Amino acid sequence: MKAKYAPHCLLLGLSMATAVAAANCPVEAPRRIPPTVLTGGFFDAHPDLFWRSMAQRAERDGKPAKALDYYKRSARYADKFSQAMVARLYQDGAGTPADPVMAYIWMDLAAERMYHDFLVLREHYWARLDPQQQAQAIERGQQVYADYGDRVAKPRMERALGEGRQQITGSRVGYVSSGLVVVQRRGNEQGIVTPGSIAYDNDYWKAADYWCLQDNYWRPALTPSVEVGAPGTVRDGKAVGD
Repeated sequence: MKAKYAPHCLLLGLSMATAVAAANCPVEAPRRIPPTVLTGGFFDAHPDLFWRSMAQRAERDGKPAKALDYYKRSARYADKFSQAMVARLYQDGAGTPADPVMAYIWMDLAAERMYHDFLVLREHYWARLDPQQQAQAIERGQQVYADYGDRVAKPRMERALGEGRQQITGSRVGYVSSGLVVVQRRGNEQGIVTPGSIAYDNDYWKAADYWCLQDNYWRPALTPSVEVGAPGTVRDGKAVGD
């Protein structure tokens, strides 16, 4: 059973839109953004990844409250991984009082695009709620979706991508010269040169391609699956029937 945050007709329209978007994405092997592309200018135009990286650093430093704040900032730009991490922090009571209702709401949000692992976790979180908590999730989830759902979060991210590409390339239409290169330096190290055709690949800068890149990475199952067989009876360390 799933919580619903909008009238059925709207949910049907959203699911149809999701299916159409997925159908328009060519199926490719999941891949990450190359580290050489992750320059300061890139992060300026990708607030989803910038705030996610800040949140992960805060977690490594043992600062879960800061991590929660940073994950929420990333979540405003439609980052489904960050939305799932917000859910985990609420579930674990890390950096915030434990709140299983809010944990479910955020995991439901993370599963909005039907990404396999987040869907599985969403169902686990829902099963842990009693009927009263499930009713609360439906009511409280309205505002979370109004602030962080794809309907509002994706346009925020798309504006950031468009503005960032114009500023970095120096072209109002985002044209990338064939001679353009990006040099990434760390301290006194020799700079790493990345061709502009890679640094400004449409997969990282054109909204439709960027969403497809995410879909291809997150939609398949990423965690190992466990096959559970029929229950059996064990006596004295041996299965009955052996």
